[in-house]
Amino acid sequence: MNKVYKFKVTLKSRAFWRIIEILDNQTLGDLDQLIRETFNYDRHDHLSAFYKGKIWSAQSYGDIEPGGGGEGSRVKINNLGVKTGDQLIYVYDFGTSVISTVELLEIKEIEPYVSYPRIESKNKKRNKYCDRCKLQGKMTIARQVAFYEEEFFQEYLCDNCVNDLPEDADIDEIMN
Repeated sequence: MNKVYKFKVTLKSRAFWRIIEILDNQTLGDLDQLIRETFNYDRHDHLSAFYKGKIWSAQSYGDIEPGGGGEGSRVKINNLGVKTGDQLIYVYDFGTSVISTVELLEIKEIEPYVSYPRIESKNKKRNKYCDRCKLQGKMTIARQVAFYEEEFFQEYLCDNCVNDLPEDADIDEIMN
């Protein structure tokens, strides 16, 4: 009988987390796709990977390509060799390397009438305020964006400040 693995996925540099439940016979590719979806990552670009141990020197389960290809995408959850309390490292986009910890909270029985994988819970979104408007004493709700002008920037910007960036700025939304 299948079991459900309950993971807490936490963005390392931010206070965002999700509790994800996935069946033991599903794959890291399935988990990767749900992480991309729930954290609003591009699902059609950038490699990702899961590691056991310290990042970069750790055991890699293999790269995962967008759309589910790659060696790591075929690894079944029950073949990870993890027990309750163990942590994996998830790296999305090897260029900017968005890093998350993936902690196994428990292994439990399947709940009837539940489709897996699923997001079981998530923390409440906290409002972030525009970095540029704060300098003017305004508290305007913003989203995190990364962009290139002459160098790389990562800031919280409101829609007005994003629109004030030069047309040739390469803008990438990180998180809503």
